[in-house]
Amino acid sequence: MTDPRWDMLHAARSAVRAEFAEKGVARVDYVAALPDPNVWVWLGTQTDAQRDALVTADDLLVQVRRVLAQEVVGIDITGVTVQSEETVNRDYEGSWFYAMR
Repeated sequence: MTDPRWDMLHAARSAVRAEFAEKGVARVDYVAALPDPNVWVWLGTQTDAQRDALVTADDLLVQVRRVLAQEVVGIDITGVTVQSEETVNRDYEGSWFYAMR
């Protein structure tokens, strides 16, 4: 049986995208091995410049945790990675799967 937190995480993508849309976030993915509660969040921007601006935000992890705490129970956001579509296309042949490995 699938862990119900996956459904909550997937549903929460829109809230995370909305929170960071003005900063260029168009994609939200997760790296997790549920039932282990540790989840890593990947935010995807269109450009390297948007990625770089977002990475320098001091409270990015705190912001992501706040948004997801309102949407999902029983997880611990252990980190955030920001990647751009530009980099994925240039360095990973357009594959987010390979970029996230």
